[in-house]
Amino acid sequence: MANDANAQTTTGIGWHHDPDAAFAQARTAGQPLFLYWGAVWCPPCNRLKAAVLSQPGFAALAPAFVVLHIDGDAAGAQRAAERLHLRSYPTLVLYRPDGAEITRLPCELAGPRFLQLLQLALTAPFTAAQALRDALSGQRALSADEWQLLAFYSWDTDEGQLLAGRDPAATLAALCDACDEPEAALRLAWHALHAGASPVPQDGLDMLLRTLADPRAVLAQPDLVTNYAVDLVRALTAPQSEQRMVLSTAWSDALRRLESSDALDPADQLAALRVRVRMARLGSPVAGLDALLRERVASALAAAQEPALRHHVINSAAGAFSDAGLLDDADAVLRAALPGSHAPFYFMHNLAAIAKQRGDLPAMLDWYQQAWEQAAGPATRLQWGATFLLALVDATPDDAQRIGRLASALRSLVDGMADAHCRRNGTQLARMLGKLASVNGSNEQVEKLKRGLLIEVKE
Repeated sequence: MANDANAQTTTGIGWHHDPDAAFAQARTAGQPLFLYWGAVWCPPCNRLKAAVLSQPGFAALAPAFVVLHIDGDAAGAQRAAERLHLRSYPTLVLYRPDGAEITRLPCELAGPRFLQLLQLALTAPFTAAQALRDALSGQRALSADEWQLLAFYSWDTDEGQLLAGRDPAATLAALCDACDEPEAALRLAWHALHAGASPVPQDGLDMLLRTLADPRAVLAQPDLVTNYAVDLVRALTAPQSEQRMVLSTAWSDALRRLESSDALDPADQLAALRVRVRMARLGSPVAGLDALLRERVASALAAAQEPALRHHVINSAAGAFSDAGLLDDADAVLRAALPGSHAPFYFMHNLAAIAKQRGDLPAMLDWYQQAWEQAAGPATRLQWGATFLLALVDATPDDAQRIGRLASALRSLVDGMADAHCRRNGTQLARMLGKLASVNGSNEQVEKLKRGLLIEVKE
């Protein structure tokens, strides 16, 4: 079963939490299945719950499909994720009644746009994999709806299901070339640039600049304008170059439009401002930044009283303050959030990062320890424990006693997990094993953990 905080998502909807039972019901009823894979502490998951899954529009659509929620900390969840090819929180997948994937849906869209995309997917005559194959082969002309589903496919949570070994950048560029729907082609072009992450011809930069200067185009894809900003400016332009100044300024202007758009809720407006703060480092300064940030954060926090949305806003607010160098403000927002948070251990990680920025390594380690001690759920505890262990080895490699105690606790945790080597858990085992390779053999608890990790990783 999901924990209480994630169960808030299920209000008024008959969510399943057992994958086998959910897929069996979908087959028997001849209905599609909608899968949400997430975690209680994940800010994008909390935004998704508040902006989409708890909204009346989603509840109105839900009778048309079986709804399955797998919490990453539920018993057997990571083993199920191995079978279903899930990793990143959140991942959203729509399946046919026979279990074939129809498409993977992006989590960043505003509620109405997400629901429109979900409706398209529910009535799609072909899966995304079939549409991709036919588009690349030229076997048939795709409909406008099929192009939209490909353009809005969640490429970052694909896990090899649609790409199936294909080169992402080349595949997306080929789709863009084949697409005869202008809005879908534009989105595919942005995806292709991001997947390539390398210098592009001038016409690629010109395309970005035209899009960023077009208010309608910016509002049509606020998720890409926000999420791809820093990556693309860094990848496509040289530091201190005229191109970087031009592109970063244009991008900052587009983000400013998103910050003030009524089409975005306060949480997404604040996320756009956070990226504009990061863009300031790349050549586009923000006038009156300190006062602007404090004003926007106060407004967003006042508007975000629902717990899931507030969790997301607090994370964005602290991140924006930290990115701007306002560490005291970031620290204050996070500390104030701890008593009422459903996942305070997540914010403790952020507090550890702030302490590290200040050069206060003891405080950093204390926050990591508190986060590890308060983390709930086996997968989460393993991830938080691994982060604490890596920080300990880096900051205090000679503190054999503290490292040994943590290694012993982690060994006990891993021993009690039936899916320790699966999916996200396996990632944490590999992280720890890689770091512990640098620790000498004088610590008995560390050596026991290393031997145990080796066994799990090999399975």
